[in-house]
Amino acid sequence: MNFTVLVDNNAGCNLNMMAEPGLSFLLENDYQKILFDCGYSDIFIKNAYKMGLDLTEVTEIILSHGHNDHTGGLIRLDILYRKMLAAGISLTNKSIYAHPDVFEPKLDARKNNIGFPGNASDLCDVFDLELSVDPVWLTSKLVFLGEIPIKYKTDYRYNDETAVTYKGAEGLVILAGCSHIGLPNIIEYAQKVAKEERINTLIGGVFLRDKTEYKVRELGIYLRSLNIKNFYPGHCCDLNSKVVLSEYVKVKEVYSGLKLVFD
Repeated sequence: MNFTVLVDNNAGCNLNMMAEPGLSFLLENDYQKILFDCGYSDIFIKNAYKMGLDLTEVTEIILSHGHNDHTGGLIRLDILYRKMLAAGISLTNKSIYAHPDVFEPKLDARKNNIGFPGNASDLCDVFDLELSVDPVWLTSKLVFLGEIPIKYKTDYRYNDETAVTYKGAEGLVILAGCSHIGLPNIIEYAQKVAKEERINTLIGGVFLRDKTEYKVRELGIYLRSLNIKNFYPGHCCDLNSKVVLSEYVKVKEVYSGLKLVFD
């Protein structure tokens, strides 16, 4: 499975990629191109073009949750596909996998909607909506987790956050969007669904912005106990949190253009 970061908060050195406060990954095997989140704008599309990645061949799109820094770019992708169809260009069938509440409004502290900035019904002309609270295996190794049970307390007020897990030869590869519901909840449900305890790689959003040092260290102690081989905290994880986490687990950099391969 080939893995590419299409957009993250940071841009890699000498790659001429753009960055924004959003997240989008691309997973590729011999038969599928799977988008995990679409960032905030069309930057993920532009970065993909720079890297020679054809997003017209995307077969599935997975939305980690409904916030606009993960779903806003879906509108830009929808516009691109509509233009191609209008020009007579045929496209492969494309399905969106997400929690049934993903397109519901998400209110911030000021009661502003920071959820999907469009109308979900408009997407049905181009995409098949596969909304599920249950896990869905997209390949024999890759699973959309559906609604994640909350074992450890969380401040997130919604039920729509999910994640993706790849069951590799050396353990699980867990892709997280923001981890509003807490990494321990995501990790332990991924282990249960995939029936695998080993964690090879954890990559994606780690919601530690403005968290107390106690909370960050608490997570660091938890992650150290898992013996994670590769930890890539990105998107909504600030520098101070990464520095503290590095005392417990080796922290690797995430940036637009990062490429990895998983067996």
